[in-house]
Amino acid sequence: MRTIFFTGNSGPEIALTAAATAGVTAQSGLRTLLVSIGPVHALSPLTGGSVGNEPHEIAPNLSVWALDVLEDVSNFWEQTRARLSGSMPLSLSGDELPIVPGMDLLLGLERLRRHAATGYDLVAVAVGPQDMFLRTLSVPDSFRWGLRLLFGLDRGPGRNPTSLHRALVPTALLPLEWFNQVQTARVELERLRDQALDPAHTTVRYILRPDAAALEEAYQAVPALQLHGLVVDALVAGPLLPADTSDPRLTAVAARQQELTSAAAHVWASRPLLRLPLRAHTSGVADLQALGAELYAGRRAEERYVVSLPIEQNIGDDPFIAIDLPGLRREALGLTLSGDELIVRAGPYRRHLLMPESLRGTSNIRANREGDRLVVRLRR
Repeated sequence: MRTIFFTGNSGPEIALTAAATAGVTAQSGLRTLLVSIGPVHALSPLTGGSVGNEPHEIAPNLSVWALDVLEDVSNFWEQTRARLSGSMPLSLSGDELPIVPGMDLLLGLERLRRHAATGYDLVAVAVGPQDMFLRTLSVPDSFRWGLRLLFGLDRGPGRNPTSLHRALVPTALLPLEWFNQVQTARVELERLRDQALDPAHTTVRYILRPDAAALEEAYQAVPALQLHGLVVDALVAGPLLPADTSDPRLTAVAARQQELTSAAAHVWASRPLLRLPLRAHTSGVADLQALGAELYAGRRAEERYVVSLPIEQNIGDDPFIAIDLPGLRREALGLTLSGDELIVRAGPYRRHLLMPESLRGTSNIRANREGDRLVVRLRR
């Protein structure tokens, strides 16, 4: 199964591009699922019908699904209460639970992975604006960092017995079962994120609004998505005015849009820049399929346009970790070494990245930019 996430500058074009992609792939004969994750769903007006909390077919080869994340969070909490009832009685019900930022999206991704893994050739997922998506992706790594600092890590990725002795809170002061539950939850959270976003089967299409402010955001968001392990395999610029408009005021806007899209095509030259035309009205599968055919203009919408992985590691004689950060300006990049983790900043976004074992336990490393790649290796 192939999964494509759609995110970018805030706006309705994210859901529109996902729906147009799903429409044209279904038309080509691929079994396609169109999914919306988030508190506000735009699929109903786009598809011309109701969209529920379970997948249902609206056209040949095309099903739609709008995840109800509040219900998912409530169900997850009720399952957790039942599991911990013997050791830690919890009176708070799922409907009373406050929503921790990012947790709703992570649970939505997990539900998507469990229920949509079979029966579909392609899953197109509208995950909403880039900021919320990126901060959600960083939750498991931030949780690992905080847990290492407070209690140490005794299992799973990053396991380090030394960190238990250096922890701020001695483990002897904690109930053993509670400590085990917290450690297991941390490992499970990382597993959930990594399985749902496996870069071998998942890519991102970045929706770029054609204005100067949006382009500035993209300079940081596109490399930040790669930093979190997701392959950005194409950018979609839109909605775009036609270049031949007769109104001189609109002609100036269209010219400016062309200037900005040309700049984006130059910065991310290794990726196709697709063009989303401005339409007065798009509703129903036929409209979406027509828009998708125009958007991809002879390309196969399901194709993976970038093959390389965003993060690569070598554990041989020359151990290194390399991160592809396309378009990231030098002044927006920041690096901090913290224990076994490399903290990488891409503008306002940051990831606590677990280093390969061969690069842990030493500060004798160096980092270089090699084109768009940040390469960290032992200093020789």
